[in-house]
Amino acid sequence: VHGIHIDTEWRSDWKWDRVLPHISPLAGRYVLDVGCGSGYHLWRMVGEGARLAVGIDPSPLFLCQFEAIRHFAGNDQRAHLLPLGIQELPELRAFDTVFSMGVLYHRKSPIEHIEQLRNQLKDDGELVLETLVIDGGVNDVLMPTDRYGKMRNVWFIPSSAALKLWVERCGFTDVRIVDENMTSTDEQRRTDWMINESLSDYLDPANPALTVEGHPAPKRAVLIARKAKD
Repeated sequence: VHGIHIDTEWRSDWKWDRVLPHISPLAGRYVLDVGCGSGYHLWRMVGEGARLAVGIDPSPLFLCQFEAIRHFAGNDQRAHLLPLGIQELPELRAFDTVFSMGVLYHRKSPIEHIEQLRNQLKDDGELVLETLVIDGGVNDVLMPTDRYGKMRNVWFIPSSAALKLWVERCGFTDVRIVDENMTSTDEQRRTDWMINESLSDYLDPANPALTVEGHPAPKRAVLIARKAKD
C-alpha cells in the first residue's frame, strides 16, 4: 500500500495458492467467505473475477482494516465485509461458492457449522472448507482437554476421513480432500507487524511435531464438495 509492505503473521497468499487450483473458477460467481478476518481473501476472490465477494466476521477491528484497504483500492464495491457471525445470517441459499477457512475447529458444534454453510449455498453450489486435521481413520477426532497450541477455543479436530464423512452426512456430494499441509513457521510467524507469540511459541521446542500440550502439530486440509439438491 503506497510502498508499505504489510507483513502479517500469516502468509495468507500461501493458503490461497493451495486452494485456488482445486476450486471452480470464480468468474461471475457470488461468493461468501465465512470468518474472513480482515478480508485478504475477499480481494483475491475479486481478483479471480467474482461478481460479488461477501465476507462475514464479527470483529470490528477486522472491519476497520478491510475498509482501510478498500479506501486505498479505489473504493471497489465488488467486496464487502459484514460484522456478523454465520449464526446471524438467515438461510440465504444465494451463493455459488462458500468458503470456510480456519473456522471449523473453533466451533463447539462442527456439524451445525457445516449445515449453516450448506444453507448459504445454491443447489449445486460449491463448498470450500479448510481446517485443522489429524492423522487417522474415519472415526478419529481430537478434542483437546484444555488448550491446543495455547488456544482455548479449539473444540474438534477430525481426521481428513472423518471430516469427509461429516460433510457427506450433511448433504454434500462429490466430497474430496484436495490438499493436506503441515503448517510451518515460515507460513505463521512473528513479524515487525505482529510482535506477539506465534507458531514457534506454540510448538514443543524439543519436538516440533507436537504442540506444547503434546498434541499433533498443526496440519491443515482443504475439502471441496458440492451441495446436493434439497
